[in-house]
Amino acid sequence: MPLTLTTPQTHTATKSWLDAWHVAPSLNRDYDFIDGLRGLAILMVVVSHHFYINPSSGVLMHYAGAVIGSGADGVILFYALSGFLISWPFWKRKATSAVRAVPQGYAQRRFWKIYPPLALSILLLTPFYILTTSDGSYLSIGAKWLTGLPFIVPISGKFNPVMWTLVVEVQFYITLPLVFLCFKRVSPKTSLVIIAVLFLIIPFLTRALTGQRPTLFPNIDSHYPAALDVFSFGVLVAGLESFGYVKESWVRWAIAGMILWPLACLISAWASQQPAYQSFAMTELVQGALRVSAACLLLFIAQPKHPIARILCVPWLRWCGIISYEWYLFHQPFANWARVRFGPAHGDILNFALLIGIPFVISLIGSATIYRFFSLPLLRYGRQ
Repeated sequence: MPLTLTTPQTHTATKSWLDAWHVAPSLNRDYDFIDGLRGLAILMVVVSHHFYINPSSGVLMHYAGAVIGSGADGVILFYALSGFLISWPFWKRKATSAVRAVPQGYAQRRFWKIYPPLALSILLLTPFYILTTSDGSYLSIGAKWLTGLPFIVPISGKFNPVMWTLVVEVQFYITLPLVFLCFKRVSPKTSLVIIAVLFLIIPFLTRALTGQRPTLFPNIDSHYPAALDVFSFGVLVAGLESFGYVKESWVRWAIAGMILWPLACLISAWASQQPAYQSFAMTELVQGALRVSAACLLLFIAQPKHPIARILCVPWLRWCGIISYEWYLFHQPFANWARVRFGPAHGDILNFALLIGIPFVISLIGSATIYRFFSLPLLRYGRQ
């Protein structure tokens, strides 16, 4: 019987509108708080990309901008959630010694989730860019995205910088089943240790030995597999849950995560303002703290009815999480265009609020419309 995170009365109250936006999860267990965590992540990212400060402002304003800018670290939370959700069916099959290592329909579910909204964003943004910039190179860049070439080779990042994370995500989707196929004949417990360690160590060694990290400008280049460790803790938590190792008492780590996550973001903001501390070691420590904090938040699976987990299940926050992929694809191009076309605010607080607020609202409404009438029907089709 699927776990529910709300009382029957609350679930009935929200069913009239929220369930119309939801597609049945492939996990067959409705961890509603995960939608809420997605909602937190997308709000962090969108706010960080819409907000900007005057370059000539004082030290305090620059730090405030860095704190808000640290919302971009919400991407790490997205990755932790993906590591958990995508690997969970693989671990379940491993735990039951299933003949097939890869869940049936895995590829088509990933395709219908990722490609149609991506293709639509390319088809809508390409003519917009050409009309507003008179730069015909956007046509060839858009064509490369439609053919999937950026998932294999570097590509110009000027089309939509946030797409660098999509490259890493898709590479994880491809790598994960290959890894499980390689360890098909290895025992579940041994596989849990080895696979989690491989996803953690190999990317780190790649960065340490080559000095390369994913870049988004001038070219989007993931330097595969340098970024795949962002999924490692999600993969580990999914394996622990699938094998029954997660205990109810572990919820204390989830509660700690509610403190550690904002603290790690504040440290990330501080480090970004300190050139002397932007060494390889400091960067790895800050990024590691963010990844551990995100993994802690996942441990609400230990008690999905915990009061804090229920707060994460509030309908509006879950709704933001449900439409997060579409919002992620469309928010930054429009925010950047509005800033160039109508900015700067010249110190006027009202103009500044409008310059941030109007693109925020329009991108939210547009993304919700695209999800509801374009992406959702295709998702349901792909799950049939």
